[in-house]
Amino acid sequence: MATLGLIGSGNIGTTLARLAIDVGLDVVLSNSRGPQTLSDVVTQLGPPARASTPPQAAAAGDWVVVTIPVGAIEAVPRDPLAGKTVIDTGNYFAPRDGSIPELETRELTDSELLQRHLPEALVVKAFKDDRNRDQPAAPASAAEIGVALAAARR
Repeated sequence: MATLGLIGSGNIGTTLARLAIDVGLDVVLSNSRGPQTLSDVVTQLGPPARASTPPQAAAAGDWVVVTIPVGAIEAVPRDPLAGKTVIDTGNYFAPRDGSIPELETRELTDSELLQRHLPEALVVKAFKDDRNRDQPAAPASAAEIGVALAAARR
């Protein structure tokens, strides 16, 4: 079975985990606070989900979603993501992330910053807007997430 790894398990990460499970994927969730803090989320998602550390989620995922504040990019593990497709949901917000000169001057985008950090991975951008809380719990078809992930795997 294919596995979606998640580095970050906030609103976007847990929504993507639920959608991935709905289309038959296993899910490995992680966050900066440790796997023990994800027990409630894993229980709600059920057996296809498990908690881990970010390096473990990166290693386990056929695809990996990085859904953390842009200011935390340096914490994303490099080695286990080499050769993988990494889906970036980052949305730079200076008051939260701190001022990042390359982003302030528009020399780089937030995804280019992540790509620079992960030179051996293929970084693709998704969900550029942070209004996911206003979206329905599932897209028009939960299978859409499966199609998107399958396309990213190629």
